[in-house]
Formats: sequence, structure tokens, C-alpha cells
Amino acid sequence: MFAVPEDERSDRIEPALEAILLVVDEPVTEGLLAQTLGCAVPAVTRSLRGLAAEYDEAGRGFELRQVAGGWRLYTRSEYAPYVERFVLEGQQARLTQAALETLAVIAYKQPVTRSAVSAIRGVSVDGVIRTLLTRGLIEESGTDPDTGGYQYRTTTLFLEKLGLNSLEELPALAPLLPGMDALDDVIAAT
Repeated sequence: MFAVPEDERSDRIEPALEAILLVVDEPVTEGLLAQTLGCAVPAVTRSLRGLAAEYDEAGRGFELRQVAGGWRLYTRSEYAPYVERFVLEGQQARLTQAALETLAVIAYKQPVTRSAVSAIRGVSVDGVIRTLLTRGLIEESGTDPDTGGYQYRTTTLFLEKLGLNSLEELPALAPLLPGMDALDDVIAAT
């Protein structure tokens, strides 16, 4: 585990916090961040407040907010029209390879959480999930009883686009892909 010595300056903590905050899909507590970084909660609190102030002063397109007992990066409200236009205009374009892979994981493992999809793919899927939601190919289907994270499933539009009547018509997973038990092991490890 990466640990920042107590006597090191906050400039060592802040890049690590930014890296973590870029991949979280829900607010993360100061305690969990401190535990992950191996440093004291007050140091994390100071660094988070400093980052939030720095982003505000610089007029970035995103902001660091303390909500629901934790911290998370959000798009600034004044830039929402640009983000919306970008996402909506993207509807005319084909899905990226990352979006296709994410959609396949959701189709075969549904209902599945964002963190489980990230664990299977090995990368953050936040942006891809937002795109798939906006395009109407996936939808929220409740929360995971263990983690509380949102679960996702494919929609009727997904079936229509693929020309399927039901999920049972999806082709079987290729024999060279890890079995469903192996995927369950990956998810359980997250």
C-alpha cells in the first residue's frame, strides 16, 4: 500500500487524492482516503479543502465537493450545457471500443455495479457508464445490498438495437474468456 509519511508535505498527498477522486463513482469519506493513503485524517481534510479552494480559484470546469459524508469531483454547473451538448451529439457517433466492452460486461453480468464493471475491465468506466445511460442502452436497476452502489442493466432499446427479443438470445461467451466463476472471483475481490 502507498503510504505518505506523516512529516511529508501535502503536495505528496494531493496528487494521490486527485488520482483516487478521478475514479470514484460515489463520495468517499476522509477516513477511507486517510486509510488508503496511510496518513492522518486531519492531513487528508486539509488537503481536500486546499484542493477544493485551488479548483475554485483557478475557475476549473470541475469542482471538489463535500457531499453525503464524503468527497467527489463534479462538473461545475455553468459548464453543464457544454457537457450535455457533447454527450448528446455523441449519440450520432458509433460506440467506442471501451463502451462496447462495458456494455458487454453489463449485458452478461446484469444487474452489476459500476465498481464490478471497473474490476472486470481493469479501468475506470465512469464516463462510459454516463454515455451508455444517456444513450438509453443501460439503466439503473436498484442498489447492491452489500455495497449500496447503483446496479445497472441493459434496456429494451439495447435489445432493439441488437435485434434481440430477450437476453437469452445473446451469444454464449467464447470458450477462451474467463468463466463466470472467474468473473465472480474478480468482483468479490473488489
